[in-house]
Amino acid sequence: MCNRVATPREDEIQGYFDKLSGSLRRLFVVEPFVPYYHVSSFPMPKLPFVAMDDPDRVAPAMWKFMPERATIDVFKKYDTANAKAEEIFEKQTYRKSIASSRGIVILKGFFEGMEQPDKTVQPYFIYPANGDMLMLGCVYSDWHNPELGATVRTFSIITTNANLRMAQIHNKKRRMPLVILPGRMDEWLDNLSPTQIKEMMQPLPDGYLADHQVSRDLYKSKVDTNLPSILDRVSPLQFGGTQETLF
Repeated sequence: MCNRVATPREDEIQGYFDKLSGSLRRLFVVEPFVPYYHVSSFPMPKLPFVAMDDPDRVAPAMWKFMPERATIDVFKKYDTANAKAEEIFEKQTYRKSIASSRGIVILKGFFEGMEQPDKTVQPYFIYPANGDMLMLGCVYSDWHNPELGATVRTFSIITTNANLRMAQIHNKKRRMPLVILPGRMDEWLDNLSPTQIKEMMQPLPDGYLADHQVSRDLYKSKVDTNLPSILDRVSPLQFGGTQETLF
C-alpha cells in the first residue's frame, strides 16, 4: 500500500530538475498545485505528475484512477489509489493504461506504518537518502467527470513486493511503491514492450531510501497533520509510552 505522501513545492521541483544533466533538465512546472506535508489518497488530492503524452510538463493529476467513462457509482465504490504490478496487465481497469499511459508522481516521500507487538501502528516517513525527489511509477487515465462536464487526469501508484527494509516497516502486507530512479525516468515514459515494462516493475534494492519514525498524530483524524512538524523524527517508542520529537 501507498496512500499517504508528502509533496514538494513548485519551486523545489523546478530547482531540482535545473540541477540535473541531460534530458531531465527540460522539465518545467506549467500549472500551480497545492503542496502537502501530509495528505492521504482519501480526499483524492491533485499531485504533481508527469505523463507519457507530455513528458516535458509537470501538472497536477487526481490521485484515484478512474477509467475514462466510469460512473459516479464506480468512483465511490472502488479503491484505485494503488495498482499491483503483478496484476496490472490482467486487470481490465489498468491493462490499457499500463501499455500506453504511464506516468510519474513527484514526491518528497511517503508514509508507511509498522505494526507493533501490541497491534498499534507506528508510522514512518520514507524518502530518498541522497535528497532526490521521489519518483513513483503510475498509470493514468483521463476521466470524463459527468457532474462537472470536464475531463480530469487521474492516476494510480503502482506497487510491488517490498524490499528487505520496506518489508520490516510495512510488516503486515509487505508492499512498497514502484520507485523510478531519476536516471530511468525517460525510459519509463517511453514506448516499451510488455517485457520491458515488467522488467522495470521490480522492488527497488535496499539502500536508496532512508526512513525515520514520525508522530502517531499522522493517524488522528481530528489533528491537522498537514504541517512541517509531521515530518519530524521522533524517538523510538517504548511500547505503551509516549513519543518525543527529537528536533
